[in-house]
Amino acid sequence: MHAPCSGNFFLLRRAVTVAALLACAAMPAAAQVAPQPQPLVGQLDAPFDPPRPTPLQAPRQPIAPARGSEAPIEVGVLTDVDPSVVGLLDDPHGGLGIQMWRGTPRARVEMLLPRLPMGTFSPAMQDLAARLLLTTAVVPAGAPIAPSLIGLRVERLMAGGRISEVNELLRIAAAPVDDPALSRAEIDAMLLAGDYGGACGRVPALVQDEPAPHWLKTLAFCRALDRDTAAVTLATALLRDQGQVGDEAFFALIAALPGGAGGPPITSLVDPTPLHLAMLRAANQPVPADAVAGAEPAILWAIATAPKDAAAIPVEVLEAAERAEAAGALATDTLAEIYSAMSYTDAQIAAALDTAAKERGPRVNALLYQAAQVWTDPAQRAAALQAAWKAGRTDGLFATAARVNLAALRALEPSPDRLPVAGEAARAALAAGDLPLAWRWLEVALRAAGSISPQGANSQAITMVAQLWPLLQLADPAGAATRSVARTGTWWQDLPKPVEGTDADRRALLYTLYAAMGTPLPREAWEPLLYGPALLSGNAPAPALQNALAEAAAAKRIAETVLLTLMIIGDGGPDEAGGAALTQAIAALRAIGLNDEARAIAVEAALGHGI
Repeated sequence: MHAPCSGNFFLLRRAVTVAALLACAAMPAAAQVAPQPQPLVGQLDAPFDPPRPTPLQAPRQPIAPARGSEAPIEVGVLTDVDPSVVGLLDDPHGGLGIQMWRGTPRARVEMLLPRLPMGTFSPAMQDLAARLLLTTAVVPAGAPIAPSLIGLRVERLMAGGRISEVNELLRIAAAPVDDPALSRAEIDAMLLAGDYGGACGRVPALVQDEPAPHWLKTLAFCRALDRDTAAVTLATALLRDQGQVGDEAFFALIAALPGGAGGPPITSLVDPTPLHLAMLRAANQPVPADAVAGAEPAILWAIATAPKDAAAIPVEVLEAAERAEAAGALATDTLAEIYSAMSYTDAQIAAALDTAAKERGPRVNALLYQAAQVWTDPAQRAAALQAAWKAGRTDGLFATAARVNLAALRALEPSPDRLPVAGEAARAALAAGDLPLAWRWLEVALRAAGSISPQGANSQAITMVAQLWPLLQLADPAGAATRSVARTGTWWQDLPKPVEGTDADRRALLYTLYAAMGTPLPREAWEPLLYGPALLSGNAPAPALQNALAEAAAAKRIAETVLLTLMIIGDGGPDEAGGAALTQAIAALRAIGLNDEARAIAVEAALGHGI
């Protein structure tokens, strides 16, 4: 008999508490003074005019899909247009086609889209994901499960740090959409950009419509900025009444803000949100060391681009900048600027190679970057680049190291006396997207391998050519054919023998990638590998996912195939995917005509696995 009364009492108490919190919203604007956020230094008692959110960066230039006659486009007259049809890409400009969801049930799309990987370090996957989410397309048929398809797309775009595209999508939507995901994206974008005034102006209405824990936390943050201690106390009490006690970082940070009760700085923040980051800035607390490793790209971008003291850039900022660049959320030029802003003495730069031999981490990467920029002696520059690439490979950031140091590599002329660096230089150029430069470095090795000196054949060059040629041919088969038609069919005969252990695994993956791209190697190439282990360890794709991808690719369901392809490769990207997943992903993309994209994934896989 008492339970209903107890429940009604709780609901009444929550309503009264929310009403009390919202009372401050009616105050004149002049009475609400919000402090200027200063992420690293400064005081919190000055009024501020918050900036509007700024774009992260334009998406990396997408590769326009090259579909054949097997994937016709059907264009019809649209009536009662669902706002979710809106997009930023059409078919001639990188889109996947207005009918890309044809044949895929809406329920399947809405169940799978939230699992789309958005934090990979793979540019090929980043481009495919962006095109999937940004294409103007007819909404798939079937009853909806989620409030809107555009809300699911926006959530994934935010996860990938593509705030500018989110803002543009919302701007051009044909009609307002009642979807909490869109409101969350709008507020998160403002918080990440430091627009606390804009966010706090929107939150009271959101709380009134739906007093969900996230909005109550954001409202508490806003009241703390207003130094309204009573309102902050009410908000935290209501959150605890609702059982929201797991987010200890929020409660610690709200106590540290001007309207809070006070408390020590937080030292751990494993999964930061935009609200956490805004609270850290407003509380003038540094980003905890463990906040970067698991952060989403948008968070990494915000950490990397926050105002900072150039004389003392924290290592967390450098690490966030590297990972944001790798995830496609930060321009490579911006990472270079952050590296350049680090302050090193002439003596430290002179000792860069010694330092890199003993230490590792973002500060060492920045030191090597500066050394490669200022050292004009080719041998010194080559040594700095090799050290930078080695460090990047060790940390899983080889492509980032290659891209940020590309200007220094381009300044290093490929020549016979630089043969020792040619192998890694070619791989770095390929990883950075400069295919002609990669061929120039291979040609250095080719010339050396074809010459005979008084000491005999150049065995180092011969081995280098044998290992580099298949990688460059995988990336550019047409370029390989113009250089040597004979070698394109027999390169596997020149590979070192015997092969075992890790080298055998790499060789098998290389052969697998060639087969997936439609040029399988003969039985004689595979024969030496048959005597290895019969079973390999590793995580194979789920059978249901494999079946769904095979079915979608066979039926030429474009968007579903792309979505499932990215899922089967997984969050680790091509660097971590196994041969089975890569084979099916590459074959599926080729089946729907995305041959260039399939090749890009194959090359990333080869480089990422150390081929």
